[in-house]
Amino acid sequence: MSLEVKIPPMGESINSGVLAKWYVQEGDTVKKDQPLFELETDKITSEGTAEAAGRISLLVAAGTEVKIGAVVAKIDESNTAT
Repeated sequence: MSLEVKIPPMGESINSGVLAKWYVQEGDTVKKDQPLFELETDKITSEGTAEAAGRISLLVAAGTEVKIGAVVAKIDESNTAT
């Protein structure tokens, strides 16, 4: 099963931000709650974390502007071997 990694809500007035950097690389095995990326907006910088363990596929490059709720990666939960 594949889980979508989305940009989380930041507040009512924030509609988008820049995915400043990835803390993981394509194909890495990630753990639940592991920091995945840094998101910068005009008001805040925050981290996005993994909601599940598995192998990650990155869909958006670092430095890209993304809307809140956008899917930026997928985690293949069936592939959790470390």
